[in-house]
Amino acid sequence: MRVASAADVGALLREGRTRQGMTQAQLADAVGTSRAWVVAVESGSPNARLDLVLRALQWVDLVVDVSPDEASAQLDRLIGDGDG
Repeated sequence: MRVASAADVGALLREGRTRQGMTQAQLADAVGTSRAWVVAVESGSPNARLDLVLRALQWVDLVVDVSPDEASAQLDRLIGDGDG
């Protein structure tokens, strides 16, 4: 899945957590944070600490895999980068 926003990450975390049968409180305890933090991240908060988000994703068996946006790079090549 392409993730384009904090809301996308939150939705994935919520989906993973429920798939694991975890409550928000259980995930918060596992990550070492509060239930309010889990609620905020699952709601799409753009201010969540990245290290905690990554830890939470690991707890629900999700990993982050970053790759170049080939479609965007191809579009840049087609229209030029404005330097020429």
